[in-house]
Amino acid sequence: MFDTIAGLPLHPLAVHAVVVLLPLMAVITIAVAARPGWRRFAGPVVVGDAVVLVASFVAKQSGETFQHRLSVLANGAQIAKDHAREGNLVPPIALALLVAAIVVWLARRRPALVVLSVVLAVVTGAGAIGWTLVVGHSGATAAWSYVTKS
Repeated sequence: MFDTIAGLPLHPLAVHAVVVLLPLMAVITIAVAARPGWRRFAGPVVVGDAVVLVASFVAKQSGETFQHRLSVLANGAQIAKDHAREGNLVPPIALALLVAAIVVWLARRRPALVVLSVVLAVVTGAGAIGWTLVVGHSGATAAWSYVTKS
């Protein structure tokens, strides 16, 4: 199910959605939390963060399938072990960002949640951006290190 689309591995396709959308939604979630006038857009932010959560799950599952396919081709070698371990944390981070967005949405009607919503948005948003860089770098290294070696 998470193997290929039109003969191409799903993982490189799915991961690009996460690499673009997770940091983008992190910035948007922070901005909507921090700007009182923008909190009216919190509903669409919750939906966007939910889409990112689904995309991160698809990227994780397709990555496991892709790694298995590559390890079979490489005579059972474990390929990109670090990237896989790091990638396992992306869906929980996307879930944390979604929870932060829900708290921002709730803060529209409950002023007592405003400070909590801003703190959650900043912490989870910064973590999501940073972790996307870590996982993306290890994935790119796994995919392209054979080309860059002299």
